[in-house]
Amino acid sequence: PPLFRRALAYVPASVLAALVLPAVVFPDRHAGFDWTNPQIPAAVLAALVAWRTRSTMLTLVVGMGVLWALKHWGL
Repeated sequence: PPLFRRALAYVPASVLAALVLPAVVFPDRHAGFDWTNPQIPAAVLAALVAWRTRSTMLTLVVGMGVLWALKHWGL
């Protein structure tokens, strides 16, 4: 049915979010949201780039670049 097909369009994004979000928010498997974790600001900036540009490659470059820079500078 059309409603089922329309709902299936959201499955890939949901699965990706379910896999990535816990790894970003809880990198050491400890409960707690900590802004000093460099993965969180990198993920937020990558999400903004993805939302504004809809470019997968630019999203990956920005996210990994910000993560690398934050880890390099020890933030």
